Amino acid sequence: MKSYPVVIIGGGMAGASLALALANIGIENAVFEAVAPETNAQPGFDDRTVALSAASLNILNKLGLEKDLSSVAAPIKTIHVSDQGHCGFARISAQECDVPALGAVIENWQLGQALNQAISKQPLIDYHAPAKVVDIEQSADEATLRIELDSGTQQVKAGLVVLADGARSPLRQQLHIDAQINDYHKSAIVCNLTTQLPHQNCAYERFTKDGPLALLPLTKGRMALVWSKPTKEAQSLIELDETEFAKKLEEAFGARLGRITKVGSRKSFPLIQLKAEILFRGRCVLIGNAAQSLHPIAGQGFNLGLRDVADLTELLVAAKQKAGKDPQALMQAVGSHQLLRQYQQKRSPDREQTLWVTESLARLFSNPWLPLSISRNLLLKAMDVAPVAKGLFASQAMGFGFNNSQMASHEE
Repeated sequence: MKSYPVVIIGGGMAGASLALALANIGIENAVFEAVAPETNAQPGFDDRTVALSAASLNILNKLGLEKDLSSVAAPIKTIHVSDQGHCGFARISAQECDVPALGAVIENWQLGQALNQAISKQPLIDYHAPAKVVDIEQSADEATLRIELDSGTQQVKAGLVVLADGARSPLRQQLHIDAQINDYHKSAIVCNLTTQLPHQNCAYERFTKDGPLALLPLTKGRMALVWSKPTKEAQSLIELDETEFAKKLEEAFGARLGRITKVGSRKSFPLIQLKAEILFRGRCVLIGNAAQSLHPIAGQGFNLGLRDVADLTELLVAAKQKAGKDPQALMQAVGSHQLLRQYQQKRSPDREQTLWVTESLARLFSNPWLPLSISRNLLLKAMDVAPVAKGLFASQAMGFGFNNSQMASHEE
């Protein structure tokens, strides 16, 4: 029976990033992904886009993806936040912060392609897809996984099992890890589009009575739309023809970019916020959407998951150094109760703050009550003119407002 120090369940963006991070520090690992890469159906690599903070870009660059992402990720030079029907707004620019960019926007499938290509070149990663993990048995010393492959059922042993299998993780439920779920009863309409005026690498976040509307810069002059609407209304908007949909969008967004000249294929995704009550049980640990799934209002979902990856990797570096050249000692160390308790404690402040901020923004900017509307517009104005408030806004937007660990580099 094959044994690995670490087995990762789920080869989406968080799972693939962790696999590369561990390989870079010399830890052999296996990835079991339910969907074959060639089907282009991996839910983490779909038609949506991800806004990468500057801190997340640093982490991905340390994974060796800088060259792959430079040609397909559009830098964010400016962020513009406004409230529909009110005069308050806030702006922040990379120039003011003395940085090349506040972040970047990339289509999920392109990030997935870069991650998969990097994994295919890494001998310390044993990648299996399609593969379904149907059962995990744990003892004090190891975990045994039963896996269904095209070639039949097999078993593998692991010192640490990482669940990166998404918000609806069946294995999280099997481990009896409860999760708090807040269903917003809304959906996010996503599509790519082009506008009459160039976006000039500005990311727009506009709050409407139904929820946030984001237009994010993409390469080739395109923009990515993420528009929160009540689920029934979202479906009605998707069914409109391109001209009518563009008209509705122009009414909600305004005329900052002129007319909407082209609208791509539209899809919608339900909006929920999920928080696992605990981050580990036995030798199994949660990262990414399996640990928490966020409303897209602050664009922090994958950025938070990538910080899970960074913090877990940092702890595993120390475990590897302590174990030395002994494979059995490494198996014991990577899934120890002490290490996983440290991971949970390390992630707690970042998780709590990000979840709270995201939830608060979602409620604050979708409440039409007049006194609250006045207050939030005063807040936006203060953020735009006060250097301290603007600095905090910029720090959070770039992902440096939290206690981020830096991805460790491996030196032989």
